[in-house]
Amino acid sequence: MTENRQTDINLLIAVARGVIELTSNPHSSAFRLPYPPSVQLALDQMVLSAMTRGRPVPAGVPDLMSWCRERGPEEWGLQLPVGFLTAGARLIHPTAWEPTRTCAELTSLGPHGSPEREAEDLLAGLVGTCGTVERFAVCRDFLVRRPVMLRPDPMELLRPTVTQTWSLVKGLYGPVPDRFSADRLVHRCTACGLLAKSPTAGAPWCEGGCPSADSKLETSHEPQTALALPFALRIFLALPGRIELMVRSRLTEQARLLPLSLGVHRVTGQDGTLRTFQVHDREQPGPAALRAAQVAALLGGSLDIVVPDDLAARPGYRQHFAQALPAGVRVSLLSASDFTALGPTGRTRRNHA
Repeated sequence: MTENRQTDINLLIAVARGVIELTSNPHSSAFRLPYPPSVQLALDQMVLSAMTRGRPVPAGVPDLMSWCRERGPEEWGLQLPVGFLTAGARLIHPTAWEPTRTCAELTSLGPHGSPEREAEDLLAGLVGTCGTVERFAVCRDFLVRRPVMLRPDPMELLRPTVTQTWSLVKGLYGPVPDRFSADRLVHRCTACGLLAKSPTAGAPWCEGGCPSADSKLETSHEPQTALALPFALRIFLALPGRIELMVRSRLTEQARLLPLSLGVHRVTGQDGTLRTFQVHDREQPGPAALRAAQVAALLGGSLDIVVPDDLAARPGYRQHFAQALPAGVRVSLLSASDFTALGPTGRTRRNHA
């Protein structure tokens, strides 16, 4: 990768982090003054880079946010690797005015990446609270199944089979951010279980990016009682977690959760070999590949990245994922159907990356 391309990736990451920080206060509307220092710094970096290379210059923070909403990074004059992002990607959704999954994925890259690092830290704290991997696994599945609780039911949460888990995880939940409440209504997508908005024009929007034909909105008239996990856990735990639950249910051998990163599991094949896998649900192939490489390096071995079938079927996704992988990294990309059809048999598999 050329120096200019790496510089422009870092610049894009800086802008994405500014967008995330702008919406980090749950009690304020999106993009309200005063602007966080990270946003002003990202703008300064954008202006300096643009002036040095003769590229368009945003007029200020509001203009930069308009770029994030109205233009894909390829229209900013940045030199990014081919296929690193999908065409037309946005950092801010055009109608919902919310950070996109692309924005969250970019923000999580690098040694100081967040919000994915935030999700890891929260789960690491939960591991310490739980005391055992088995208890942590139960708590983790609880969070995956309930990223947003529009109407928490005390009777359900105090059932003998649930009460211990709830006592361990309830501190991770908080009120739904104010900007998701409109006309005293708050919405959840029935497909991905994440927060959603019902726009005045156009189709509904949800954090998981579900097609409107595949989902409906569940609504609560009591937004003050609704609970939600932090954005980091909603995007990097609960969203891929729904696919992970399906994958694990189809395996003939029980997958063991490793207390490492987010959702790294290991299964023993019939021939005694070990397979390590992690489920991803990420819009952008380039950032997904770089994150997979980091996890593989931590493991010190090979890693299967399992993605939803529709994501694996997107034109160019596998190819661009493979192109973004650093040399020598042992990472394979498989669709959920491919992975579960093969089963933990330890047979030789072709590299789908």
